[in-house]
Amino acid sequence: MKRKLLYIACIVLLWCSCKKSEELVFPQEFNALNIWLGTDPQKPDSLTYNYAFKSLNDMDTISFSVRLTGLPSAVDREFQLKAIGGDTLRIKKDVHYVFPKYVLKANTYAAVFPIYFKRTSEFKNKEGKIIFGLKENDTFKKGIAELSDMIVILKDQFSKPDNWDTHPAPFRSLASFFGTYSEVKFQFITTAIGLPPTFKVRYTGVALPPSEISYTQAQYYQNRCKIELVNYNLAHPGKPLRNEYDELVTFPN
Repeated sequence: MKRKLLYIACIVLLWCSCKKSEELVFPQEFNALNIWLGTDPQKPDSLTYNYAFKSLNDMDTISFSVRLTGLPSAVDREFQLKAIGGDTLRIKKDVHYVFPKYVLKANTYAAVFPIYFKRTSEFKNKEGKIIFGLKENDTFKKGIAELSDMIVILKDQFSKPDNWDTHPAPFRSLASFFGTYSEVKFQFITTAIGLPPTFKVRYTGVALPPSEISYTQAQYYQNRCKIELVNYNLAHPGKPLRNEYDELVTFPN
């Protein structure tokens, strides 16, 4: 009988010990958020946002990921970001970037959220850097040091693609579809098709994404640009689109 009671006592002690250990490692009241740029599980050291390679839209998006350390909640919970370093006097909230309302949904451990960046020409001559982090509150603390900051480099520098004027077989040059290069045209194309024209156009064989597109796809992009150029010129009577050399922007037939 004594043996049986001793065995039961040991089981109870072991259970209590495990529960206590679990509480020490993972207390219910502790919740932290790990954050990093992009959607890849591996955090990048930084992200370069080049306005020259973005559309002419007033606002664009950079995505970041969030992963919870702690227990999920049965209710939605809000969190906030803040600038924690970089050129904070030069790069300002609501002037250059916007934080929307961030909500980690009930019963979820992870999610992807946006940071909105406003169109500007302030980084043509000098790039800038801004570092974002979690604004701690009673609900969420910042995560581990390696996943507690997000570094964004802002620049506005054009670079003519090497394959614009010529490209050996089995590829065709970008000029074959878009004509003479200019910075204005490059950005107009980016806005019209939704991505910068830095891809390779494969004339024969199977295109290998994401760096290559097919000849047919390039023709579609060319026609898209022509349509958007007509729409732009109609919307700006007497002021057709011109490049930085004051030349009319056109596309080959």
